[in-house]
Formats: sequence, structure tokens, C-alpha cells
Amino acid sequence: MQEIPARVDALSETIALTTYGNTKNIIITAMELLGPMDEQAMRLALYRAAEKFPQLMSCLKEIKVKGRYHLMWEHRADLPIPVTVTQLVASELSQPILDVMLRHLQPRLDREWDLFHEVPIEFHYFKFSKDHNMVVSVCHHAAADAGAATEFGKEVLAQYHEIMEGEKPDWADEPHALSSSRKREVQIEKAGWRDFIFDVHRTAIQFCRKAVLPVGTGPRRDKSQHHIKRVLSEEESAAITAQAAKNRVSVVDLLVAGSALAVDRWNKARGVQPGFLTLTMTINARGRFQGFRTPNNSSAIFIRSFPSERKDPPAFARSLGLIRIKQFRKQLDLKLMRNIETMVNALRVFPFRIRRRIVHFLVNTHRYSAGITQVGIVWPKTRNGKPTADTNVTKAADLTVAEVHGIAYKLHSSTHVLLVTYGFRNRLHLVLACSGSLFTRAEAQSFMDLIMDNVLSGTLTPRGV
Repeated sequence: MQEIPARVDALSETIALTTYGNTKNIIITAMELLGPMDEQAMRLALYRAAEKFPQLMSCLKEIKVKGRYHLMWEHRADLPIPVTVTQLVASELSQPILDVMLRHLQPRLDREWDLFHEVPIEFHYFKFSKDHNMVVSVCHHAAADAGAATEFGKEVLAQYHEIMEGEKPDWADEPHALSSSRKREVQIEKAGWRDFIFDVHRTAIQFCRKAVLPVGTGPRRDKSQHHIKRVLSEEESAAITAQAAKNRVSVVDLLVAGSALAVDRWNKARGVQPGFLTLTMTINARGRFQGFRTPNNSSAIFIRSFPSERKDPPAFARSLGLIRIKQFRKQLDLKLMRNIETMVNALRVFPFRIRRRIVHFLVNTHRYSAGITQVGIVWPKTRNGKPTADTNVTKAADLTVAEVHGIAYKLHSSTHVLLVTYGFRNRLHLVLACSGSLFTRAEAQSFMDLIMDNVLSGTLTPRGV
């Protein structure tokens, strides 16, 4: 029996297959650094860090075994990791950093990334001034998830510190950045006819019932994407955390509820009454997927919501936690992984170029009202063995990590509104990615304001609490 070496797992293969048309599936992690940066030392640190993540130094290769096609990772140390350096001009220094960065990166982000001939990562340096630089890693989602991307950033800083100081920093061996949401491994239940009938019924409902999307005036053929960032103050971030605790929910539940209510408020102001919504919530499930060999450790929670369920916002926010627990108990996330494996295996008679079109069509048939992705706390400090909202990795040699920008670039072409959330230095960071074919830039800004108002105004907290 022929062995299939370094085979790509079903989830990563599906992500690679969906990279078709306008879907790019790219994760961007940008570290804004203050202090004198040694560019050659940083380049060396980047390469050393990449060596500890072997799939970032590999390409896809398709092999055929007994008439069926499989993807594998092939280590390609001979291929260079692309590195670009951009010196910003004076007029750009007063503009939002995120907008400037994305404008310069757009040609690279929108290209056809050929994972068969290019490694799934590249680096970019942005020079603002002598003591203000930004190091950006652009990674294909097939090779890593957001958790791995932030851990890679930590490794880059650790390598840089060791090169400059001759020893590892104190924080180099701290636990993984997403350890606060690590799940225990579960025994996967065997699938039966009841599961099959349930999946068919659930899929049929999704096809037949069309969800309401936010109403926008973006040009239909616009393939761009708007990214709107909000960074809450420490006081605001603490207030949201306290609000969630009082309402017995998680912060991500408040953000999901706030996003759903934003769709209602937005549409109602434009003459569209609240309707049926479909929401996706992705959270880290590292450890839970040990039965699946995957570098992507996200669990997907699917939420169907009717207007009557959203009339009482605090009750709606609390219901989201119950939905999440129920889906975990019923192993719907693991069954989804198993269904993905079944789909990928069933299509192995077709070569990559054909499978890519089929999977892209299947995945993008259903359009969700909004998606919320929780990255977690980036490099948290631990207290009594538990991660806190404070950040551990803030210095590397003479450099200070002033800010981290985490961006999802066209991860879901079927989800026109995607909210990415993470914590850094005791502050909640939110990045809203909106399709240009749905919203104009001004509309995307206004929609983000609605989400923030729902979360910060206390709308989701019961009166008297």
C-alpha cells in the first residue's frame, strides 16, 4: 500500500480549494514597532522563525494514488520567502496606518497566489521613520490560522531579541497565545443514518431559506474590501468585559448580538423590516481537533435567528452561549469537520483545477448575514497560571511593540460582513471587513458605528443590572 506523505488535512485542503475567483483566504498580522530596528537582524529573525513552522516553507503538490488525487505539503527550502521594503512618503504619515498598509499590499493580496509554486507566506517592511517601523506577515489560510499567525509573530520577536541580545527573552517560553480557549479532546461519536438525515435536512433549510443581508449601495461588480478598525480604550474594554460578566455571557456573544442588532437597525432605517438572519461565530478549538491533523483550529458555530428572538436584546445575547454549548455537546463542529472530509474525499476523482471550482460553488452557495471571528488575547500575561487581558510580549531588544493589526482578507466571499476581534494591551481591537459590492466605504464606517453603539450603550444588558 502506497504511503501518502505529509498529506494536507481536509480543512486546509478545502481552504486551498476555495481560493478561486475573488476569495483569497489570507491572514495578515502587522506588528508596529517603535525604536531603532536592525533590518538585517529582523530579516534573519523572520527566516529563523519560519523554519519552526515547516508548512510555511512548503508548497502544495498533487499526487495520484489508485486513481484518486491527494494534496501534500512539499518542503521547498530552495524557494525564497518574498520580502519587500516600503519607505512611506510624508503625505502618508498622517493617514490611518491600516489603510496605507492595505493600499500598498493590494497588488500582492489580489494576485492569484499559486500555492503549488510559491510558499504560503511573505513579509513586508513599512518604514515610517527611523524609529517607527512595521513588520507585516501575509499568510495563506491553508497553511495556518490566526492563532498560528500570532504565535509566528511572537517567534519572530523572540528570534530578533536573541540575535540582538545573545539570549532568549523571558517571555519566549510562555504558553500559547490562545491557551485561554483551549478545549479538551473529545471522543468523536460515530455517524449514523440519523446524522445523515439531520445533515441533509439542515442543508435543505439553508438552501431554501434566504437570510437577510444588510442593505448597501456598493457597486455590484466591486471586488474590493473595506477594513474598518476600532480600538477601544482600557476603560471601555473593561466595561464590556464587566457587562458580559453581569449578563452571564462572553464578550464574543455581545459582539455577535451587537452585530445582529446592527443589521436590524441598519435595514429598518432603510425601510427593510427585521427578518431571518444567519450568523457564523468562529472560536479557537485547539486541542478539540486532535483527531483531525490540521493547522487550522477554528470551530464554526452557526446561528439562525428570527426577529422575535431579537426583541429582547439581553435575552438574545444570553441565548447565544446556550446555542454554542448545545452545538459543542452535539458535536456539530466535529460533524462539520467530518462532512468536510467526506466532501473532499468524494471529489478526489477530479484533479485540483476541477475540484476547486466545485468546492468553491458548494461553499459559497449560502450567504450569511454576518460573521464574527474571535482571535483571542494576543500574547497574554498569565497570573496564577491563567491568561489575563494584559499583554506579555511588548519588548524585543530595543524595540517596543506599540500595536498589532490582525486582518482577515477575503476569508469568506459568501459572508459580506466579517468582524474580527482580539485583545492586545488590555484593549479590545475590532476590525470589520466588508465587501465593496455591499457597502461603500462610508457605509462600512457607519455600520461599524452601529455595532459599537449596540455593545457600548448597554443595550445588551438587562435594566437594573
